[in-house]
Amino acid sequence: MKEALFDRVARFYDYETQAFTRDIPLYNDVPFYVEYAGECKGEVLELACGTGRVLIPIAAHGIPITGLDASAEMLLIAEKKKKTSPDEIARQITLVQGDMKKFDLKRTYRLIIVAFRSFQCLLTKADQRACLTCINKHLDQDGVLLLDLFAPRHDLLAQRTRSLYLGKFYYEEEGVHVTRRAEDTYDLAAQTLHEDRFYEWTDKQGTFHREVWSFDLAYLFRNEAELLLEACGFSVEDVFGDFKKNPYDYFSGEQIFVARKT
Repeated sequence: MKEALFDRVARFYDYETQAFTRDIPLYNDVPFYVEYAGECKGEVLELACGTGRVLIPIAAHGIPITGLDASAEMLLIAEKKKKTSPDEIARQITLVQGDMKKFDLKRTYRLIIVAFRSFQCLLTKADQRACLTCINKHLDQDGVLLLDLFAPRHDLLAQRTRSLYLGKFYYEEEGVHVTRRAEDTYDLAAQTLHEDRFYEWTDKQGTFHREVWSFDLAYLFRNEAELLLEACGFSVEDVFGDFKKNPYDYFSGEQIFVARKT
């Protein structure tokens, strides 16, 4: 089977996201999703659920949730977390391997979540529409979609290339600190970001290691994203700029759409 995008870095994923949400509190998204899941009064579907970072806290509140992801490696970690969770949490969780562009779970949900910019792995408008069409089919009438995208800024796009230091984390399995850095390139015509992310560490025997993970993300501006959602059968109710529900503005960094099936 073809390697999924996140298979190679699944073992690092939780460390990265923990550091990200710790260092930037406004990007701590889990309470936001738990709140909406609690209000939806029904079952939840999370697309690109990864290692269960969002899914398991929702299940811990007694809410039935299905997680779908293309990466077998990410789902293995999520499955391990499920097995080590108390029974009352584990029984709320269903995990499915699948493609968020073309899935059919034979049922509908009150709330569907696409967290942490995962939608932006879909690089073409055709793939984005296919995903939103699947989401629409899997939502109850009047159900809600929560969609998180990063907010592109013209000053950053104008740089065309950027070098970023992303910090470091302690990798418990090896007992070492892993440093992260990235080289970004924007394709302004295609509206995509290409990133080469470098993970570097020295093991306990003194050997230096470097792993390079390359990926592409599409970026969408607010009005463009709203038009896409409307074209796929959604009405946008809110656009937040962070997970404290502050309004979106140009410098907010995030654009978090709350969209209802029309």
